[in-house]
Amino acid sequence: MKQLIIFCSLAGFSLLCFGQDNNQLLEEIAEQIAEDNDEGLDYAELYEALYYFSENPINLNKTTKEELRELYFLNSYQIDKLLVHIERNGKLLSYLELQTIAGFDVQTIQNLLPFISIKSSVTTQQLLANINQYVIVRDQFYLQEQRGYIPDEDENIHYFGNAHRTYFKYRLKNTFLQAGITAEKDAGENFLGVNQPYGFDFYSAHVQAKKIGKIKNIILGDYQMNFGQGLVMQSGMSFGKSSEVINIQKSGNLIKAHTAAAENLFFRGTAIQIEPLKNLELIFFLSSHKVDANIVDTLENDELAFSSIQGTGMHRTESELLDKNVILQNHFGTHVNYNYKQLNLGLSYYKTKIEGEYQKNISAYNQFDFNGNSNQNFGIDYQYLYRNMNFFGEVGRSKNGGVAHINGVMLGLDKTISASLLYRDYGEKYQSEYANAFGERSSQNEKGVYFGLEFTPNHKFKIKGYADNYEFPWLRFGVDAPTKGNDYLLQADYKISRAIKMYVRYKSETKEEELSESTAISGKRKDNFRFHINYKEGDNWAFANRFETSLIDFDNTRTNGYMLYQDIKYKPLFGKFSFTSRYVLFNATEYVNRIYAYENDVLYGYSIPAYYGKGSKIYLVAKCNVIRNLDFWLRIAQTTYTDRIVLKSGWDEIDGNKMTELKLQLRYKF
Repeated sequence: MKQLIIFCSLAGFSLLCFGQDNNQLLEEIAEQIAEDNDEGLDYAELYEALYYFSENPINLNKTTKEELRELYFLNSYQIDKLLVHIERNGKLLSYLELQTIAGFDVQTIQNLLPFISIKSSVTTQQLLANINQYVIVRDQFYLQEQRGYIPDEDENIHYFGNAHRTYFKYRLKNTFLQAGITAEKDAGENFLGVNQPYGFDFYSAHVQAKKIGKIKNIILGDYQMNFGQGLVMQSGMSFGKSSEVINIQKSGNLIKAHTAAAENLFFRGTAIQIEPLKNLELIFFLSSHKVDANIVDTLENDELAFSSIQGTGMHRTESELLDKNVILQNHFGTHVNYNYKQLNLGLSYYKTKIEGEYQKNISAYNQFDFNGNSNQNFGIDYQYLYRNMNFFGEVGRSKNGGVAHINGVMLGLDKTISASLLYRDYGEKYQSEYANAFGERSSQNEKGVYFGLEFTPNHKFKIKGYADNYEFPWLRFGVDAPTKGNDYLLQADYKISRAIKMYVRYKSETKEEELSESTAISGKRKDNFRFHINYKEGDNWAFANRFETSLIDFDNTRTNGYMLYQDIKYKPLFGKFSFTSRYVLFNATEYVNRIYAYENDVLYGYSIPAYYGKGSKIYLVAKCNVIRNLDFWLRIAQTTYTDRIVLKSGWDEIDGNKMTELKLQLRYKF
């Protein structure tokens, strides 16, 4: 009876499909990535994958490792335990069986339910007929004028295009086939003009087929790849330290289509994954892709010399257009994966050839960085599942002899306690453009030990935390000496009732930095405290509150900041109209005290701003099902600052203390 009650509560909750719990899961993942990466990342691929599975659930009785890895929040230990359970006990007959599998607590099952099914398989004819297609058109812009669009004293306008960011996506997908086109014009870029005669500034396309005999996956067009633990290859989005303290293992051995509008760090060409023999998988890939680069000279042989690869994807001005698609990058490589019972072994190799001469500005701290036109990487990765212990690791070597390695274990100590332990040592000479392994900073010049622990005494309460101690044996940007640091997190989750749940989090990090007026090294400490609560009223209304503080202590100076928000969500189960609204108050006068928070957005859109300065923000996201298969989204957000009268900087500058952004989107499904 107790199991039945638990199952019914989970199933009932999952009817909100991709609702409160999974939104919160996405929020936590996205916020953590944003905190660790100042650069703008494109989260569209993450949202698109999860949204697809919410509408087309994975059949657990017919699934594969590769398909389950696309869920992101399942780690390799959980995936292996699930597949072993099915192999030993036969097909799942009920979701209740998941509770008997190691690593699957109530919260994990609750996260999983909207994306899975255990239905019996359908025929190939039915699958081929079950093709989902949609078209999305999106436009966004600021209501206030920005400096780059205003004529100067000579009547010249700095940006070639208008202030609208325009986005188009077409997608076709079913179990076996996927195809798509993505096009984007950033704000300030020209459209169908002299500088952009083909319309949009960026185009991406792909055709992908899966499960065709011995061909497990084949892609033509733009794609991403993940091998092993990311020391050699992790071109897609990667998760590091987060409140999911046990999930520290990368889900490697995967090729997938590049579906986002990010204009860098993807491959263009073809990739194929085959299974010529039982337990043996081979991946081969070939890519040729022109990228933006900062050109510094033209050599005698007409070859271009460049100082850096550009990653912004912005082509709004003459100087930015001169750097567009000027350097050709060629890549080819392979990954071999052998699986025997609970042991998995992998070999990775790829080579990069750049058509141009890299003339990087070399200083003492970056003298070991890649600075040539050719590189190659070789790696060996492993995973071994023994009872409730999952061992994993990888060692990588670059062309210059640099070596990096990572080793870890995830343990299910009993039904209530899980732990993870990881050691990493990334040499300062190690070079890999697509490396993105677990770490504090990058997959180079870092050593560290990580320990995570999670205790779940019952389905209502969970406490978890991690400790990470690391060091940088060589210099790094802005610090002319080896340094070290530590990072700690403690979080307690409590589910008061089916309608109310909350968590409290404390995070503290101390990292050695160089003082601004001397070469002395001192520890910079950052403490964050967060209280978050979600609660529902009936079937249609949901609310959330968060209060977070940030305290910085460095060089005998203490600065602080806070953020407070209130969410209101209205989503009827069978209604045509829904909305989400938030009101935020923030006060973090120093940029170092900035606080990140995920914001609701239009479908496949994302917004994870850093709140700093003093002011408030309010936004509304509304969705309307206009007619069958046609949906319309509207998002309007206004930020008001009380400590400044000029916003942004450079050519994006806005005169005034208000910033209002409007976003419109249409989706048609057929």
